[in-house]
Amino acid sequence: MTGEAGQRDLIATAARIFPGGVLSRHKLDDERQLVFVSGRGAHVTDAAGREFIDYTCAGGAVLLGYDHPGVLAALDAQARRGTHFFGLLNEPAIRYGAELLDVLPVGGQIRFCCSGAEATFNAIRLARAYTGRNKILKFEGAYHGHHDYGMWSYNRFGGDAFSPAPNSAGMAAGIGADILVAPYNDVAAAEDVFRREGSAIAAVIMEPVQRMTAPAPGYLERVRSLASEYRAVLIFDETVTGFRLALGGAQERFGVLPDLAVYGKSLGGGLPLAAVAGDPEIMALASVEVWQNSPRGVFFSGTLFGNPMACAGGRAFLAALREPDAFPPFLGRAEALKSGLARVLRKHGVDAHVIGEGPMWRLHFGDPERIHDVRATSDKDRQRAFDLGLLDSGIFVRPGGGHYFSMAHTDEDVETVLRAADRIAPRL
Repeated sequence: MTGEAGQRDLIATAARIFPGGVLSRHKLDDERQLVFVSGRGAHVTDAAGREFIDYTCAGGAVLLGYDHPGVLAALDAQARRGTHFFGLLNEPAIRYGAELLDVLPVGGQIRFCCSGAEATFNAIRLARAYTGRNKILKFEGAYHGHHDYGMWSYNRFGGDAFSPAPNSAGMAAGIGADILVAPYNDVAAAEDVFRREGSAIAAVIMEPVQRMTAPAPGYLERVRSLASEYRAVLIFDETVTGFRLALGGAQERFGVLPDLAVYGKSLGGGLPLAAVAGDPEIMALASVEVWQNSPRGVFFSGTLFGNPMACAGGRAFLAALREPDAFPPFLGRAEALKSGLARVLRKHGVDAHVIGEGPMWRLHFGDPERIHDVRATSDKDRQRAFDLGLLDSGIFVRPGGGHYFSMAHTDEDVETVLRAADRIAPRL
């Protein structure tokens, strides 16, 4: 069965077999539900045969687009050699790890895993083992994965800056005693946390660009100096920003180095792959010898860690990014999209602002003086109305969320969004 009827049948099956009828936490309105069957460049096609320009980029995982020839060739070649081996060593993982350490500003050593959540969890574990301390400072609104350390004050905030709020039932309540929370981009609040709790803080974990919000001038530098002063481990969660803002991610963009950095999303060229990289003295705690023979040893292991298929795809991904002309046209088109949207909004007198660092974007219907404040309120109804207008125009975005830009998007893709925005804006 094909066409609309076939898609409705697939959606009905999904509703029966998956909780909530979806694979993750994202769900479209019932009348807009889609089942994807293929992707080419920056476009995706659903089971009904409709094609969309895609600005989700598979949640940020396909920075090169859906069918980059280098990635496809690497995956085909590796599949013929073996899709997985026992977790001792395999050639693609060794070669990719070495190539990554050549370009990652954080340098040091690297350990692969399968998802950004696994990477942030293990980075926190390494930091606690290294410092002998328990407390973790994170920032309101930051998402570091689904584990019990990451899901505090993601979108439900506590009564004050130091009172974390859980974002899921079933979390171990005791962990909350070790979580400290501060507002992003607020230097005074970070200084206050360290004055109160500095001797107990094992790690500061942060998105250097939190969701779509860029750091205020000097903010990352001050957090870096506070972590160093109090001997806490600074972890940059570059799951989103890694390879997207620049080859060296946010570290290259802003010139601030953490002790550990976490990578995911696009790292595997579209396949599940993530990593923790950084200070060799900290990373050494994950070695088998230390884990087996020292109480400070960290168990950092998984059956599919360093999967050769994902690492082969990742090597092809990295090779494409290292081409001298990879980033300028990509970042240029992203800026053309954002500046074009700003012009359309002004033309129609819409009180909204286009925000997002580099190739990330969304509309913010709120106070322009608080662009650097992730707690600033925005008119969610108007933001969602704009995004649904794009979706109904054949432009796939996650309604109400942030949007990505890929290296496969073209000038025509940008113009299509601007034409759609010109039609939608008067309704806002």
